[in-house]
Amino acid sequence: MSKALLIIDMQNFVKERIQQGVDYFPQTGIENMTSVMDKFRTSGCPVIHVRHQTPEQGSPLHHSSPSSQPLEAFEERPGEPVFIKHTSSAFSSTELLAHLQETNISEVVVIGAVAGFCVNSTVRMGADLGLKMTVLKDAVLSFELEKSQLSAKTILDVTLGLLDAGFAQVIATRELNVH
Repeated sequence: MSKALLIIDMQNFVKERIQQGVDYFPQTGIENMTSVMDKFRTSGCPVIHVRHQTPEQGSPLHHSSPSSQPLEAFEERPGEPVFIKHTSSAFSSTELLAHLQETNISEVVVIGAVAGFCVNSTVRMGADLGLKMTVLKDAVLSFELEKSQLSAKTILDVTLGLLDAGFAQVIATRELNVH
């Protein structure tokens, strides 16, 4: 069984939300993500990037917007594929599944943003497609939903609880074996 790291939506909008004071959780999430990414790269296991872009001109996530560009620490290296999605799930609007099948990857370790949205959608669809999905609970970010009065931690806890109930293995970064 071949394993790959899937990095979801680690783009400038994440840093911008944090700089605007939007509550996020876990506070060590980005640091944990870079550590996991380094482990995968050092071991020679595949690293795959997914980025969200919307086709509408003027959208913060339009490809011409600085918000849609990858965070510096999450720029791809040569040989690391990048899939651009226009939907919540990384599988719905990309050739990600075909790539995984062509490269004989059957286990996907997921990190990135945002837990309750694109991470959630991608993990559920990956499980539905028959992939072994693993989510690193301390290497995915959640943001508060102020309008709904839901804290970032509450959203993360509920999202991970639901994913762990039948869609993915949910573990801490320290529990991950990369090889």
